[in-house]
Parts: sequence; structure tokens; C-alpha cells
Amino acid sequence: NNSYICAYGHGAPVTSAAGMHMMDELGVAQYLSRAGLMLGDNEPALLDAAKAAWMSDVMWQPMRRLVENSMVTRDWFELFVAQNLVIDGLVHPLVFERFDARLIQHGGAVFSMLSEFMVDWYAESSRWVDAVIKTAAAESPANRALLEGWTTHWLAEAGAALTPLADYAFDGEGATLLAELSAALRARVARLGLTITG
Repeated sequence: NNSYICAYGHGAPVTSAAGMHMMDELGVAQYLSRAGLMLGDNEPALLDAAKAAWMSDVMWQPMRRLVENSMVTRDWFELFVAQNLVIDGLVHPLVFERFDARLIQHGGAVFSMLSEFMVDWYAESSRWVDAVIKTAAAESPANRALLEGWTTHWLAEAGAALTPLADYAFDGEGATLLAELSAALRARVARLGLTITG
């Protein structure tokens, strides 16, 4: 998604940063894949199982739909909101804060050590995302209305997509957990000048 923003966005301050953001996210994905393979004794069948789950497991289909819908979103700034503000704004706290804390309770502190830099990266990248959103929202009421509409839409979509996964990882408490993370994201965007309903 950030590759699309880099290709079709306007202005080097956005497109260049989106390109770097894209490479950072790719690095995170490769790092997690490599760690998973190492924990699974580098068994190639794990990749086949992961692909099969992504393609057909009922639990993963809402997330797959969210990803595919984002990939056909043509407005690069809407995609910026969808990916960098909303999806990352739910996924990173869910995985690297809440799930990490749960693993620590069950002796999984190694995940926390392996993913510490991702927490730091997300905090730093959020400052860039917030600055872009805040600047755009302050520019005009029309911008603010668009941003509010997009954020409301993608927040509902992402929350619904992540709930089955959170239910699985948190013993059926996914809806409650996503409601908390959504409320935190609403508070974050309120500080940027947006009012999110629903």
C-alpha cells in the first residue's frame, strides 16, 4: 500500500517517506517470517500451511478481504488513512503490545525481546502519520470531512477483520479488545482535529 502511495502520491515529503515506510514494513514482515520459520525448525511445510490458512481458513477471510479491499483503493490519500493510520493503528498495538503482554504471562518473553525494535519503530512512524493527518485536516473543512469519513469507514472494516483473530488469540475476548484499541485510536485522531463517530 505504501508502494502505491509512493507511486501515485503528490509531493516528495509524502512519497519519499511512504517509500521508506514501505521498506520498513517489508523488513518487519521478513523479520517475522524468518523468526517463525526458525521457531518451526525451518520446515517449508509451514509456509504451505500459512498460505492455505490465508486462502481458505474462515478465521482469516475477513482480514484477507480487508487487505484486498485496501489494495484496490484508488485514492492514495484514502489509502494512507486506511493503512498507516487505521490498520497499523490497530494491528501494531494488538500484536506488539497486547499479544506480547499475553505471551510474557505464559513465558514468552523472547517474543518481546525479538520485537522490541518494532515497538520503537511504530512509535516513531506514528509521529509522521499524525503530522500528515493533522496538516491535511487543518487545511480545510472539506479535507477534515473526507478524513473523518475515511477513518470511520476503515476503522469499522479493520475492527471487524481483526476480531476473529483477536478472539482466537485472546480466548473469545476479541470484540472487547478491539473496542478498547478502537477507542484509543479515536482519541488519537481527536488530538489531530478529527471527530470519528460510530
